[in-house]
Amino acid sequence: MKAYERMKEIELQLAGALRQQLERIPSLEIRSITAEAELQANGSVSAPRPDVLAQVRIHNHEVTLVCEVKDPAYPRQVRQAIDTLSLYMVRSENKALNENMVPLVAASWLSPESREICAEAGMGWLDLAGNCRIAFDGVFIERETAERPKPAARNYRAVFSPKAGRVLRTLLRDPARTWKVTELAEASDVSLGHVSNVRSAVRDREWGTVGEEGLHLTAPDALLDAWRDSYEPVRGKRTSWYSIFHGRQWEDTLREALRRPQTEGHAMLGGLSAAQWLAPYMRGNTTTLYADTSVVPELIEMLKLKPTKSGANVEIIEPNDPAILKERVEIPGGPPVSSPVLTYLDLSQLDDRGREAADYLREKLLKWH
Repeated sequence: MKAYERMKEIELQLAGALRQQLERIPSLEIRSITAEAELQANGSVSAPRPDVLAQVRIHNHEVTLVCEVKDPAYPRQVRQAIDTLSLYMVRSENKALNENMVPLVAASWLSPESREICAEAGMGWLDLAGNCRIAFDGVFIERETAERPKPAARNYRAVFSPKAGRVLRTLLRDPARTWKVTELAEASDVSLGHVSNVRSAVRDREWGTVGEEGLHLTAPDALLDAWRDSYEPVRGKRTSWYSIFHGRQWEDTLREALRRPQTEGHAMLGGLSAAQWLAPYMRGNTTTLYADTSVVPELIEMLKLKPTKSGANVEIIEPNDPAILKERVEIPGGPPVSSPVLTYLDLSQLDDRGREAADYLREKLLKWH
């Protein structure tokens, strides 16, 4: 489906969603609810108008609800919608009608951040997930839901895809730096087109600004919060092993195995095992290793690993995206470990104690303000 056709379909769906919400008010009479798409289909559009317009009657007077539809509706687009609604109300030819106008920002899905922007601007909102805030003349409808329409959820997570993640980790390594597209593409080892997409996403979500000098992060904490909430564990082959080594012997052998020159690949500690070197908080019962497939046989031999289905004390993850292995951090006198950002994200997916370890690591290594 073309973008234009999809947008018109969303407008029609939102007109229906608005009707469902208004029908919940017994004292309210719905005179009409129309989407611009309907008027265009009938050849009835003669001048710019809101994407969805509802005429209702309550307490013996008329009220007009005007909706500006955005998709996607990231903070930047939501601010554009607010500006459009404000301008429409100012320019409305019918000043008497203008006094009874209720502006709404509408979308397939509005994030909590976007809803907060609407609230700060004194405007209501509506989305297809069931989130809404509509208030006028004693009418107050407010609903929140954790659900997201599948297309919106996919779009929201796209900025955290493996290749996009390379760019984001590069940005978070030095949040104060301003990046040209070519510099960021080279540092992240991705294409110029992919960096451009990430740059647009960072700007639209108001995590950064784009100027003549390039892209500059302005809200690294908000970026990391959003990544944590949408994080999916590293994809790749996962195998469980048991080693007879324990204590100091295990640590010495592990350090030797991971710090040996590896010409064909890389390996490093991950998760709680990495955090123990980056920001010690708690020990895990299992050693987690990220490893390139080419070095796994060598690791198995050096660490004396035996495959097991129960009682494993070692997990090896062979990531589909080898870039995370190139970003490993060298610890003086210790083994190489996953980057602080990746370690934080991995810890955030664990149980309560693991999340406490994540918070501790973030406080120590990922505090930018």
